[in-house]
Amino acid sequence: MTEPELPGAAQEIAAFLERMVGGPLDFGVRAWDGSAVEGGSESVLVLRDARAVSRMLWRPGQLGAARAFVAGDCDIEGDLVGVVRQLGSVLGVPWPELASAGLAALRPALSWKIFGLPVPAPSAEVRRSRGARAVRHHYDVGDEFYQLVLGPSMVYSCAYWPERGEQPGYSLEEAQRAKLDLICRKLDLQPGMRLLDIGCGWGSLLLHAAQHYGVEGVGVTLARNQARFAAQRIEKAGLTDRLQVRLQDYRSVQDGPFDAVSSIEMTHHLSRSGQREHAAALARLVAPGGRVLSHELCVLRSGRKLMRSPFLLRYPHPDLQPGTVGRSALLAERSGLELLDVENLRDHFVPTCQAWLGNLERHRERATALVGEETVAIWRLFFAVGLLAFEAGLASVQHLVCTRPRPVGRHIFAPQPIEYRRPEPGAVPAV
Repeated sequence: MTEPELPGAAQEIAAFLERMVGGPLDFGVRAWDGSAVEGGSESVLVLRDARAVSRMLWRPGQLGAARAFVAGDCDIEGDLVGVVRQLGSVLGVPWPELASAGLAALRPALSWKIFGLPVPAPSAEVRRSRGARAVRHHYDVGDEFYQLVLGPSMVYSCAYWPERGEQPGYSLEEAQRAKLDLICRKLDLQPGMRLLDIGCGWGSLLLHAAQHYGVEGVGVTLARNQARFAAQRIEKAGLTDRLQVRLQDYRSVQDGPFDAVSSIEMTHHLSRSGQREHAAALARLVAPGGRVLSHELCVLRSGRKLMRSPFLLRYPHPDLQPGTVGRSALLAERSGLELLDVENLRDHFVPTCQAWLGNLERHRERATALVGEETVAIWRLFFAVGLLAFEAGLASVQHLVCTRPRPVGRHIFAPQPIEYRRPEPGAVPAV
């Protein structure tokens, strides 16, 4: 009598995951032993090595799964975002619940020889760090890598997309130009003005403002490669007499005040005390009557857990500290700025992340040659997690436009004369 064939690793893992998500999987599973299970789509969770399961058992939840993905012990073929979306409910389950809900499905793991000492973390994993070192960790991966991901615009912040139904062929480059122009208009830039761009990246906003609004500008960044790349772009554009990029901490800028100040997606790199310093610096560096635009990554109360995400803190953002829009507005007012306008751009970050991830997937082979498999895996997962966070409303991007009040007696907008007419006795007010 022949013994019944035991299910393979893919069957055991798929059964476990189905218990955890409460239904059939939208993706297939393929394991290191050659076993495979089909899913509801062509996407496949690929477990290349039993170490993937070992990592998840030693560090259940998000960190174990992230380590397995970054180390290359597992991968996702097809719709990365779709698979991560369905697995998200599993990664957030506390370990006691995980065990009681379905760990029995993994009893065959005893035969996979995965128990023993924990598998070392991937070499790309870091501890929390602050300031210039954390900024370099995130941004100094090479300009060519960013060119592959960001495209010709070289803008690493939320783009501005029109209604898809109106312009279905709208590209990432067009959306980034629209965002740069939106910022310039909100700052009310005029020819001859001086603009300070804090955290200027590769100089895209400075170039757009100089070429289309006739301003002079200074950009500051802590990333050496960005400063060098931006300076080359400025020289190529023939704007060295009007634009300058410095490798400098914005707090040490002393040649203000400027007619306008921009700060694009950099406050989430700052501690809470650093965010207070940032608001005070904005107030100090802008001239009376000048405008400030702070483009900020924020979290909602429901998204506070993002600040404790082990994947984000150990890999792409070791200094992650997003604030709330309410706190940002309060800090601005306490620093002496007057809040003029707030706009939520959350819906615009979902297609932005989609575009970045699409670029990385198309250029994955070249990107891997440039920065290695671990770094590419980190960025793929980062864009997928970011997209889902914005889609779910856990995070948002806010435009806060402020001004430094003018002296008493002067106004931001010239007051319009109002003619007051005393109503005639017995007259009936118009409705």
